[in-house]
Amino acid sequence: MKVGYMTNAFGPQVGTLGGVMSIKDSKFLTLVDDEEAIEKISSVGYKYIEMFDGNLDKYKENPDKLKNLLEKNNVSLLGVYVTANFIYEDAFPDELWHIKETAKMAAEFGAKHIVLGGGAVRFNGIQNKDFTILAKNLDRAREEIETYGLTASFHPHLGCMIENPEQIDKLFDLTDINFCPDIAHLAAGGSNPMDLVKKYVNRIKYVHLKDYKNGEFVPLGKGEQPLVGIIKFLKDNDFSGDWLVEIDGYSGDPLEACETSYNFIEKHIKE
Repeated sequence: MKVGYMTNAFGPQVGTLGGVMSIKDSKFLTLVDDEEAIEKISSVGYKYIEMFDGNLDKYKENPDKLKNLLEKNNVSLLGVYVTANFIYEDAFPDELWHIKETAKMAAEFGAKHIVLGGGAVRFNGIQNKDFTILAKNLDRAREEIETYGLTASFHPHLGCMIENPEQIDKLFDLTDINFCPDIAHLAAGGSNPMDLVKKYVNRIKYVHLKDYKNGEFVPLGKGEQPLVGIIKFLKDNDFSGDWLVEIDGYSGDPLEACETSYNFIEKHIKE
């Protein structure tokens, strides 16, 4: 069992400029000094991190720079978050190329997980066929990711076509891809996170932990989500996967959020 922290807590999140012109270059990016963020995460006590694909891609031409940075701070790359539209058939080959390139690079750094987000919402709304297309293309992405020895999981996310429990169930009826539950995103999307964790427990290899209160993502233990119960349920059911703390968009001090969440982890996961 490994516990990591997401670097996106330490800066605003944007899309890469190249993605405006070429879909193969569309990535998430945190506007952050990676070295500073990793140093802060390490100083709190975490041994693993997750990054956006856009932040990882900055080291494509100089991978030793990131390897040295990780080694210097005694942390390892646990996962990479990748997003795509998935439902536009003519664009998907370019998106799949990007996913493969990210998986290849993540494997070079010893990562274990690729978290897949996305599923675009059309201007005229979600069409029934979009669920079938999304499921098919998630399976294709998973196959490519697994060739690099990585675990692929789907992450329902606000702003994408898979937000609420009905949409999650509809998708998961069409694919058996792993489920990466983000507790706060599930709650914000109208789900009962505990119900979904129980329902899909056999698909869960990786969990994104964040708390949620009054429309804001907050440090672990500072919100209204049943995190302790979810953790206990998974542990009681022999969960052997990994945990990733992600407190993005928090209005308070990101280092304080990192420290508060680490103390929560120490008490409820590492005990």
